[in-house]
Amino acid sequence: MAPQNILVVGATGQQGGAVINALLDLPEASSRFHILALTRNAQSDRAKALASAHQGVVELVEGDNTNPQPIFASQPKGSIASLFVVTTLGKINEEEQAIPLIDAAVEHGVKHIVFTSVDRGGDKSWTNPTDIRHFRSKHNIELHLRNKADKEPGQFTWTILRPVGFFDNMNPGMLGSVFTAMWAAALSPNTKLQLVGVRDIGIFAAKALSEPAKWSGRAFALAGDELTLAEAREKFERVVGKPLPQAWTIVGRAAMWGMKELGDMFAWFENEGYGADIAACKREVPSMQDLEAWLRESSKWMKE
Repeated sequence: MAPQNILVVGATGQQGGAVINALLDLPEASSRFHILALTRNAQSDRAKALASAHQGVVELVEGDNTNPQPIFASQPKGSIASLFVVTTLGKINEEEQAIPLIDAAVEHGVKHIVFTSVDRGGDKSWTNPTDIRHFRSKHNIELHLRNKADKEPGQFTWTILRPVGFFDNMNPGMLGSVFTAMWAAALSPNTKLQLVGVRDIGIFAAKALSEPAKWSGRAFALAGDELTLAEAREKFERVVGKPLPQAWTIVGRAAMWGMKELGDMFAWFENEGYGADIAACKREVPSMQDLEAWLRESSKWMKE
């Protein structure tokens, strides 16, 4: 049987890269999958390193997901079995990044689409777009994906993954220390924040891409741990051997004031918050990382 073609958006980014790694870790990956790694620049060092490390299994596809027709025109119609879609906060609206790509994929004959979104309170996520702009955009993409499948029965299936905040925001560097400062400034001492590792998002996406029948029609929230800032500090110091870095609290407040979306997001963490079922996640993936496991296994702290 010929390998299954899987198109992965953002192949050189955090989530897309994690998806590719997880697919490659599956049994007999080299014979089961041919990964089409979508990147804006196939000549970048990261893209060339990815293709070189996995020759014959990973093929670079250069393209812009806001203009998807040339991407699919480069492949025989119906040849792509599954698509992984991730959007990023930036200058281009996230709906513009995803909806044209989804529509073009269905027209091309893609049979299963996995979209990585964001949790918006567990079971109420379908009806809770929130006041956070990029959360609302992801909500609109979810609705488009579900409604399109309902209007075109039998054409394709979908899976929506809804990760919470990322452990990876706590990696070394200024961004990590500012993230902690915002956490300290915005959340009450007893408020718990749910977090997940990017590695585990990749594992769940690989499951959905490789087992579409099992994951069809499922919207699944992803979290590996739930902590107050004090609990995060205690675990960090126990594992890493030094205090969790934090910029001055006033820096966190300034960041949330200067970027309204950040302020809205941290206010939502305090007033509503994520609602992933951590136990359900660990039933699906027993190796799902909590903070301590992420620090030991995936963070950059133990590699310094």
